Amino acid sequence: MEDTRSQQAATTQDVETVSIDASFEPLIPKFLANRKKEVTAIQNALTAQDFETVRTLSHGMKGAGGSYGFNRITELAAVIEQAAKAADAGTIEHHLPTLGSYLDRIRVIYE
Repeated sequence: MEDTRSQQAATTQDVETVSIDASFEPLIPKFLANRKKEVTAIQNALTAQDFETVRTLSHGMKGAGGSYGFNRITELAAVIEQAAKAADAGTIEHHLPTLGSYLDRIRVIYE
C-alpha cells in the first residue's frame, strides 16, 4: 500500500508538456498566472456557495484554454462549469485541485 501512495505522489509531480504556437510566447506567462488566480477565485466562490461566480469563471477559463491551445484546461473547466450549473459542490471540489495541479505542472514548448 505504501508503494501505491509513493507512485501516486510521483505521478502528481510529473510535468505536463504542452506545445503552443510560438506567436503566443509573450502572452503565455500572464495567461497561466491569470488562470491560477481564477482557480483561487473559484475556490473562494465555492466556499461561499456562489455557484454563479464559479460558473462564470470556469466558463471563461474553458474558452481561454482552447483559444491558447491548452485543451486540458478547457476539459477541466468544462466539468467545473457543468457542476456549477447543477450546484454540485462535490464535483467542483474533486476537479478544482486537479486543475490547479495541472497549471502548476505545465511546461510549455513553443513551436
